[in-house]
Parts: sequence; structure tokens; C-alpha cells
Amino acid sequence: MALATSGCSQIKAWWNPDDDSTDLDDAANANEGEPLPPPVANVAISYRRPGDALARATVIKFFGAEVIANHQRDATRTESVVRFDGGVPIWEFKADEGTFGSLTGVGAAKYSLKSVEYSKVPSHFTQVLPEEGPPEPLDRGAYYVFQIERASGSISYQAVKVLADGSLQAYNAQPRAGSSYLLCCNVTSDFPEPVILPDTTQDAGTANPSPDESPDQSGAPADPSAAPPEGSGPSVDPNAP
Repeated sequence: MALATSGCSQIKAWWNPDDDSTDLDDAANANEGEPLPPPVANVAISYRRPGDALARATVIKFFGAEVIANHQRDATRTESVVRFDGGVPIWEFKADEGTFGSLTGVGAAKYSLKSVEYSKVPSHFTQVLPEEGPPEPLDRGAYYVFQIERASGSISYQAVKVLADGSLQAYNAQPRAGSSYLLCCNVTSDFPEPVILPDTTQDAGTANPSPDESPDQSGAPADPSAAPPEGSGPSVDPNAP
């Protein structure tokens, strides 16, 4: 399993292909204050056994990550054990129960999907989570584990971090104890770091006055008991959406 392309790790921005000619910077300026489109994840699925098919797919959301160990796999690749914080299943679908027996028989080809797009349930499959409606959009700064189960019993995992620009940083993964996974390979140093999102909600009309401007234009005397501001510039919350 890989997110669109194979390899131990990938960083890729996913946008609607119909928007290839759109300048993202111009679009952001034209729609200042509006939320960015949700990130898109396309999961490529491979099969080692002839006649195998997709039985179930699950996406688990995590809110933080910590690298707790590194192991040298070979001269050029390092595996990392990463412990994730949280672990909430947000999307799951499975092959229709009425036709599950045909997954490895006649007609199994329609279940041998080559790729799955997050939040879109393929034909001949039934959504399990959520019970109604589509799953929540992928959240910038969050971590996800995509779990793919095949009719043969083979299961593959991929751990994903959604970056501030909507691109995905992904690694092949294997579950370990609790919410820990072994990621391959060469996990970037900033993978466990929080994502700093740009603050698009600040209103230009609320900017601080210039030093030679009185904060109170009403002519009323200043309140001597009022505490002075701690700084002259607006505060920035690195965790602000």
C-alpha cells in the first residue's frame, strides 16, 4: 500500500486535478479569510497473491507523535518506532457482506481495487464508520494510519502526517505495542513536530494603533488602574488554525 506512489516515504500535495491551472497563492489572496479546501489522500493498493481482493479499509486519527527509538535497517535506511497520541477510528468500509464469499471466487476482480480515495466509498462496499454521512475532512497537523485488509488476511499500514499546505508525509508502518508503529524509513526530524498553521482569521481593522496614536479616541482620561499592554505587536498562537 502506498499513497499514490510507492516507496518508504513520500511527500505529496493532493489537489483537485481540475484546478491544475489555478495559482494557489492568487486563490488564497482572492478568498482571504475563507477556509482552505480539505487535503485529499489517494491510497494505492497492491496485492502479492493472485486473485486477492480488498476486504476492509480503516482510517485512524491521531493528534500527536513522538519518536521513541531508531534502528538502522541497512546502510542507507533507518526505521523509527513512533508512539502516536490518541487513536480514533474516523472512517471504515468493508466489502458487502452479501457478496463477501465471492471475494476470492468468480467476480472477485471488482473487489480488487487498485486505489481508494479518502471519504469516497467504492462500489460493492458498505461504510461502517461513520454510520451516516461522510467522514470528517483530513485535518492539517493531524496524523492518520490507513489500514488495508485483504481477503487473503494480509494487512498493510501507512502512517501519514498532514502538513500545513495540505501535502501528505507518509511512511510504511507496522503496528507495535499500544499506539506505537514501526515506520520505514528515514523519518524526517520534523515529523513529530506540531504543524504551525497560518492565522487567517485576524481582522485588519483590529490592528494595534501606531505609537503616536492614543488608544482611546473618545477623549476620556485613561484608567490609571488599567495594566499596560505587554507588547506592541499582535500575539501569535502557533496552534491557531
